[in-house]
Amino acid sequence: MAKVEKSIVIAATPEKIWEVAADPSGWHTWFEGASEPKSVQGDGGVGTVVEHGITVAKIPLPATTKVVEYEPGVRWKAEFHGPANKGYMQWDYAPEDGGTKVTFTIEAELSGPAKLAEKMVVKSFESMADKTLANLKKMAES
Repeated sequence: MAKVEKSIVIAATPEKIWEVAADPSGWHTWFEGASEPKSVQGDGGVGTVVEHGITVAKIPLPATTKVVEYEPGVRWKAEFHGPANKGYMQWDYAPEDGGTKVTFTIEAELSGPAKLAEKMVVKSFESMADKTLANLKKMAES
């Protein structure tokens, strides 16, 4: 399995960051590589299903994401699947130094061509995670 975990400290409360991050119709504005959703079924909480696209290693792919944990300001977790992968992503929020430490974890089981290019996909996940956290920081601190 391909797994990446990255963290950043954001000078904002967990609630402020949650306001930016929780709405699936806005994910594409800060989540690197995500496209505007084709459909959102649900209110963003547990059970919400989002049909969207994601670009991994410069390859645009369709994806379906389902929210499985939703604890505002503490943890958000979703399972995803697409033509070349399935897995989960998780966001954890913890108070730190007057701000919030946000940890993003993504783990995917790759198949087909993605499995053959696993090292490249992991590098793409690492870059995506860094850019996504930087985008979230910029939006939450503004």
